[in-house]
Amino acid sequence: MDATAYNRLKSDFLRAPAEKWAALISSVGVALTYLMLLVLLYLFIDLLVWRGLVPSYGQLTAGKQSEFAKEWSERAEADRVEAVKRLTTFEPLVKRVAGTETAPAPTVGEWEVRWHAGVYLALRDRVGPDAAEVYLPEKASATADPPRLGALSLVARERNRWTGQVMGLLASRASWMWRPTSDNSGNTSYLTGLFILAFTVACVRGVMLNTLAYLAAAVTLDLITRLRRAVYLHTYRLGSLAVRTGGPDEPRQLFTKHADAVGAAVHASLTSSYRCPIMIAGLLAFILLVNFWLAVSFLLLASLVWLIGGQLAAHFQRESRLGSRQVESSLALLVESLGLLRLVKCFQMERFNQNRVERQLAGGGRSGWRKLRGDSLSQPLLGAVSLMAGVALLYLAGRSVLAGEFTVAGLAVMAVSLVSLGPPIAQWFDSRLKLRRGRDSADAIAEYLARKGEAAEAADAEYLPPLTNRMEFRAVSLQEAGTGRKLLENVSFAIPAGARVAFVGADATEKRALVYLIPRFLDPTSGEIRIQDKNIRWVTHESLRAQVAVVMQGDLEFTDTALNNIGCGDPQFNLPQIIEAAKLAHAHQFIEKLPHGYETIVGLNGFSLKPGERFRLALARALLRDPSVLVIEEPAGVVDPDTLALLDDTLMRLGADRTIIFLANRISTLRSVDRVFLLKDGHLEAGSHHDLWDNNEYYRRLQIVADATAEVAAVKE
Repeated sequence: MDATAYNRLKSDFLRAPAEKWAALISSVGVALTYLMLLVLLYLFIDLLVWRGLVPSYGQLTAGKQSEFAKEWSERAEADRVEAVKRLTTFEPLVKRVAGTETAPAPTVGEWEVRWHAGVYLALRDRVGPDAAEVYLPEKASATADPPRLGALSLVARERNRWTGQVMGLLASRASWMWRPTSDNSGNTSYLTGLFILAFTVACVRGVMLNTLAYLAAAVTLDLITRLRRAVYLHTYRLGSLAVRTGGPDEPRQLFTKHADAVGAAVHASLTSSYRCPIMIAGLLAFILLVNFWLAVSFLLLASLVWLIGGQLAAHFQRESRLGSRQVESSLALLVESLGLLRLVKCFQMERFNQNRVERQLAGGGRSGWRKLRGDSLSQPLLGAVSLMAGVALLYLAGRSVLAGEFTVAGLAVMAVSLVSLGPPIAQWFDSRLKLRRGRDSADAIAEYLARKGEAAEAADAEYLPPLTNRMEFRAVSLQEAGTGRKLLENVSFAIPAGARVAFVGADATEKRALVYLIPRFLDPTSGEIRIQDKNIRWVTHESLRAQVAVVMQGDLEFTDTALNNIGCGDPQFNLPQIIEAAKLAHAHQFIEKLPHGYETIVGLNGFSLKPGERFRLALARALLRDPSVLVIEEPAGVVDPDTLALLDDTLMRLGADRTIIFLANRISTLRSVDRVFLLKDGHLEAGSHHDLWDNNEYYRRLQIVADATAEVAAVKE
């Protein structure tokens, strides 16, 4: 999958490099400290099992005895003699045990002395002379009380393996691991040291886990916030109709679903991309080092589990998903059958529809069984196969322990390591899934942010004065972005300053597209729009939108105070000016009756206003700016007569000073305006209301339908 867009978004919007690297370092630290705790667990269990004792020669298995015999024979003669002399001063016995003269086969007691001498040499070579002397404080023999040596027990038993070599190196630099304390035992200091180390590592890991969680969340939330800000600003730059390119929900999907998906991918990359592979590799390496052949057996069994259990579980999961889709389809058909009750009764279809419902119920039952069977069998089947593989692995491990090829501590830590493999593997796969989804979402966001806005302001744009002459459309055509549909085609008309005109038509998109061209929410595909004989492409957005105010039904209010709904947070308007505008729009009366007056929160999450009150609030917002052109989309639903009367009064008093353009829904408005423009299939026809009523059948039918719809709505209200 191409990750270019995802990487580019990370590069452009991930503005916390220090936090990012700190999170990655914490992620790696969390994995490494867990592996350290496993090592300490191994040492702890080994100490509990052996209690710091070195086994006697008689306690060794036959295989271990043969291994030691070979090791003893390969020792230099001087080393053998020196070691035996540390145990006995009886010269004939020294020569016999050290193997310096021909003699009959050594006795069991002589092999015991050799074993102690061999351990002495191993401790001397791996740790140092002091450690070797601790092993022989009383010239240890088969009958003497054996010393408790802490870590030296592991060094002696594992002297020829990597564990013994590594522990010998550590013990040579940390005498607390074996140095006897007041009780003449090295176990106490060794156990205390392991506790301090484990406690310290656990504390460090806890700090790193919390640091990782905090930093990953902070970085992710900062990225999501920046992405959402960029989507919002670009949506603003694109213009209102550009939102329709991918459907009306496109920015909403980018703002929520896609931004969250990119954030989840970044969070997964910070928390899992390094930690999980390190954990998996470390645990596998630990398992292999503890017992190679048993680890190979485990990997073979895991492969068998995946081949058998995993594939069967995947099959039943597919069955479950297919059954779910079939259940949804069956339920949709059943809901349709429920909706046919009037038709069934009218045409006496009872038996026919009952048979249909029975077939649908039977089909739904089969689909439901398929879904439930898949849900019920997928996980238990995988668990059963895994359990059988685990039992087989325990059997092999038990054989190895009994044969002396494996220690109980190694078995316990291997079991913990195997169990610990599950979560990081699951998290790693989950992180890969989140990364794939994040890359798909990043592609969608990057494509959206790469779109060019249709209404950029020219570098040398000039100021537009208030309209005192006329507004003119010259051969204007407009295609909807994305669909290519023609909304306007070669439209030309002129509106004198101070005129009151209305646009009507069956297609609301065509009407809104035309008035959106006036404040340059978007630009025409061809043609030009002139105000005061200036092409509005070459005037500043600020001066143009200061002269053109728009009151549309989709933008009447937002969740904030009534004061901010009118003033829009603009500091140039003070409270008296806002109140005066509210009085002009006949909104002041109902605002004063709100729980907190102008400071009352209104909108979706605030105080609920009536449709007429919302409209008057939006009208006050427009009048506050004293525009020379006022675009008003009349309410299409039921509005109380008082609101309509107040609206007519407002417009009557203010109409003489400004040009008013209606997207009309009332016959009374059409009768009162100077000119009516009829839009149909992108073409324009103009005339008075009476002329169009008398000469245009489409116009008459449009108004008759509008009146009938209004009457039905009024009755329902």
